[in-house]
Amino acid sequence: MNNFVVIARFDKKTDDKIMNLRKQMINVGYSVPEWSPHITIAAYENFDKTLLCEWAFEFTSKQSKKIEISLHSMSVLPPSEKHPNTAVLCLDPAHSKSFIDFYYGFHEKHEEYCTGIGLFNSIAHDNPVIHATIGVVRVKELQKAMELIFSSNVFGKTKIIALEVYTYSMELIKRFDL
Repeated sequence: MNNFVVIARFDKKTDDKIMNLRKQMINVGYSVPEWSPHITIAAYENFDKTLLCEWAFEFTSKQSKKIEISLHSMSVLPPSEKHPNTAVLCLDPAHSKSFIDFYYGFHEKHEEYCTGIGLFNSIAHDNPVIHATIGVVRVKELQKAMELIFSSNVFGKTKIIALEVYTYSMELIKRFDL
């Protein structure tokens, strides 16, 4: 299947902070994503890799600078039917106009392929959940996990420095620096 994900990568300082937090979370038994720290911009099903890379290149080449964002809050994605005892903890970017224009701007093309795996990134379905996943924790341990995150120094200003296109199975196809 031709499923792809486009992610926004942070600057090295923020990458390092999030990776350090993930190590702390692993040390106390929480599950963390295998993906590098990022914000998912879009996810596509049954799409053409060449068209996606062409669009990512065109989009990033129009950006005059790296996108500054603030990671000053976090959210919890609630338990699901499939995983009723766990929740996902996320860092949330502030919804500044420049960031939202960047996010929504990427969706100007090929939105019809943001279905299934891309439903929570889709602007056509009017429900983007813009976040950077930190880890998965048992619901009964949410407060303890949140205290660890609050004490981690992970919050603050950062920059999005690149978009990367991956297969949904996590194989990097191409990086597009801003």
